[in-house]
Amino acid sequence: MSVILDCDIASTFAKIDRIALLKKTFPKSDICITNSVYTELLRARRIGFSFPDKIFDTVKQIALIEAEIEYFQRFSQDNRIHAGEAEGVTIAMMRDAVFLTNDSLVVRFCEENEIKVLDLKDILNLMGEKGVVTRKEMLDILRDIEVKDNTIIKGKEEILEIFDVER
Repeated sequence: MSVILDCDIASTFAKIDRIALLKKTFPKSDICITNSVYTELLRARRIGFSFPDKIFDTVKQIALIEAEIEYFQRFSQDNRIHAGEAEGVTIAMMRDAVFLTNDSLVVRFCEENEIKVLDLKDILNLMGEKGVVTRKEMLDILRDIEVKDNTIIKGKEEILEIFDVER
């Protein structure tokens, strides 16, 4: 199975230098970005950001195939998602992959279309449940995401509760 990253999720984990955690969380999956995400990250690199290189060096790039174009065009018409997300969502649906995003509108779109989707909180919960990180590492991750990616994580307490449950 493949795991398709949207630009926000790829950027978040690159900015905190923890792309490798995605591979540990999904060990039997190819971690991928679409051509649209690659293009968006390339723009960030061209204006001086270095985090895209961490993604380019470790994450596979995939493209739409002809059989997926019709769904991509249909999904692109939905105002809740932009073309980059439509590309990733299409591939996730057609290839039975999981789409990772931190956009609640995209999550809702995926749920309505029965496309497997996880948001940032889901990913962090999964890391805790699978024992990929310790409680201390999770605290560091949460802090780093908020500081380095300027992203507020809702439900931090719920994520940390996973570590309070005996396994």
